Amino acid sequence: MNKPTHVTHAEHVRVSLEQDIFMGRLRPGSRLDEEVIANRFGVSRTPVREAVLQLVESGLVEKRPRQGAVVASMDIRRMIHMFEVMSELEGLCAKLSARRMSPEEKAKLAEVHKQSEDHYNAGRQDEYYAASRKFHQLLVWGSHNDVLVEMTDKLALQLVPYRRYQLNYPGRAEENLRDHAAIMEAVQQGDPEIAYRRLRQHTTIQGDIFAEYISLTGQRAAE
Repeated sequence: MNKPTHVTHAEHVRVSLEQDIFMGRLRPGSRLDEEVIANRFGVSRTPVREAVLQLVESGLVEKRPRQGAVVASMDIRRMIHMFEVMSELEGLCAKLSARRMSPEEKAKLAEVHKQSEDHYNAGRQDEYYAASRKFHQLLVWGSHNDVLVEMTDKLALQLVPYRRYQLNYPGRAEENLRDHAAIMEAVQQGDPEIAYRRLRQHTTIQGDIFAEYISLTGQRAAE
């Protein structure tokens, strides 16, 4: 078995801190002390530093003068706006993919979707999310539009923690698979309008579910 690298540790630390933030265990303004976090997870400060940088990129954490990294205030309104924009960008990606994807690219899309199903059925949550994210990425690349890819990738990076967390909503992971199957069907059949509508709706629902879920978990954390 390969020894875990600092990247693997960084991913573990980042996901755990995301959960703490979304569940309200780390409140806005809370300082992220690298040494304290490193001791908590039994790792060096290098993966902790990398995890914090990833959280800064996603907007969950911000750097402040003389304070260092602190948990940012969560702006649900802005998050919903981000999902609104993303739904249009990804919808356009699906539309273009239905027109432009090669047979090899469509086969790869089907392969990744099958991997998602296998991971879900085996209860491998991290692998399932990674495959789900890859599915979206393949649809972005399948647009064969460099400007669209650049814009979508930039926003996708900021939405990574939100998309991951909304899969914890009861029944959402299974629904996510059904959505992907329907989107893939439209792309495989070369129907750009249906592909656009299905992926647009899929991404819009992600934002709605996250907002509802974070409201529920936030209330529980405050009790």
